Amino acid sequence: MSFRKRAEPLAPGRTPMGASPLVSGRAPLGGRVPITGGLNRAPPTLAQAKKPESSDIVSANPGVRPSSSTSDPTISTGCADLDRILAHQGLPLGHSLLVEESGSTDFASVLLRAFAAQGIFHDRLEKDKSFCHVVVVGAPEAWINDLPGEYKGGSKEQKRARIAADSSKVSVSNMADKDLKIAWRYGLQKKGNGAAEEEKPNDTVYEHYTTQFDITQRLVPGASSQEVSFVPLSANYQSIVSHIRKIVQKQIENSPAKVVRIVVPGFLNPSIYPPSASASTFIVPLFHSLQSLLRTFSKNAALIASIPLDLYPRESVLTSLFEQFADGVVYLQPFNQEMEALLERAYKNEPSKIQQGLVNVIKVPILSAKGMMMIRDGEYAFRNGRKRFAIEEWGIPVDDTEEEEPQTKQNIDF
Repeated sequence: MSFRKRAEPLAPGRTPMGASPLVSGRAPLGGRVPITGGLNRAPPTLAQAKKPESSDIVSANPGVRPSSSTSDPTISTGCADLDRILAHQGLPLGHSLLVEESGSTDFASVLLRAFAAQGIFHDRLEKDKSFCHVVVVGAPEAWINDLPGEYKGGSKEQKRARIAADSSKVSVSNMADKDLKIAWRYGLQKKGNGAAEEEKPNDTVYEHYTTQFDITQRLVPGASSQEVSFVPLSANYQSIVSHIRKIVQKQIENSPAKVVRIVVPGFLNPSIYPPSASASTFIVPLFHSLQSLLRTFSKNAALIASIPLDLYPRESVLTSLFEQFADGVVYLQPFNQEMEALLERAYKNEPSKIQQGLVNVIKVPILSAKGMMMIRDGEYAFRNGRKRFAIEEWGIPVDDTEEEEPQTKQNIDF
């Protein structure tokens, strides 16, 4: 031990007890400065930092975008309104969505076919690249024949598109005159108006992310075997999951950014599934294994399934387990006859505004698992129109016919 006076400088090469060599301003012998803690570490350079995997698939696949809530890679369900109420602008990869429906209707099949058709549209964006593959579980191959086609607009919109195409082919001499006539007749020069921009809120960054479908049209050309794979049912659930796993591995082997959309229409429907499939020893391990498969391929696969609640009510143990296993749950609840009659009277002059039922959000992927209250009962209604499946905010319309009748009778009696 050495002693020194208070103001006396330290001897060269010495540091006080317990102090780091960096504090003295001199390096120890050998010229190496040891790393003593996180504060003394130099920040990593841009070359050393590795980008997350999600950013790779988002940039490589035009059908994938980051979630608006969690930034997870997300794909469109084929219905822009359903993407909106799921709070992610779609279904995050590696997760599942269960569509429940009560009654004798089959509106859930419209959503499932739009989900499959959206994947085929993504796969056809470029000829030399494949961005998506669809896997259909349990349904026959004829199920794919009813996929909807792309919505090309109404008669007025198609006429405007033809006029715009013709105007681009005219010569330089008459281009100005023809543009003025078209602008005057059809009002095409409204790009600067805010109202015109709000009608088509297309995202220029993810312009191919979602497609508006026309349910009255069919997909042309139809889906091929290179775009869709069918997985038949068997008595052993492990063989079904193994078959799906092989398809996913084969699809992403040469294309790591490829997305596989798994569709399970009519889950446990007696017309598709045998009676032995309703046994808990078969169906519960099957659904649980599918969830495990999604977690294994969390950056390349997503699943959507539908189940009829008239055969398997929500109060049953089996459906409760499915709701717990699934990452997202949406319940389609058609209106009863009294409500349908009320809507028909209220919208007798506007039949296109009549809704068919409610869309109740039971669970939302990722957010519900984190404990956020995402249940929405009676807030949205769906309308299966002539051109698309629309979901909008629900409000009971006012029926004025009952109020007008007494007034008319009173005037007559007077």
